[in-house]
Amino acid sequence: MPFLNGKKLLYHVDGIRGKVSEVRELVETLDQMFDSFHKVNRISKDMLGMYRYQQGKIKRLR
Repeated sequence: MPFLNGKKLLYHVDGIRGKVSEVRELVETLDQMFDSFHKVNRISKDMLGMYRYQQGKIKRLR
């Protein structure tokens, strides 16, 4: 096993820390993207109304 001095170890840990922060930012971006897809889907359903089979389910439940 090669000997790691303090500088090499710190460089390695900083690299890992940087990658972890990049992955965290990617996850936050994907979360925001899926939230916006969900909002757009809800808005479009409200604008277009319900599908016929969904209307039938609601009528049966009443």
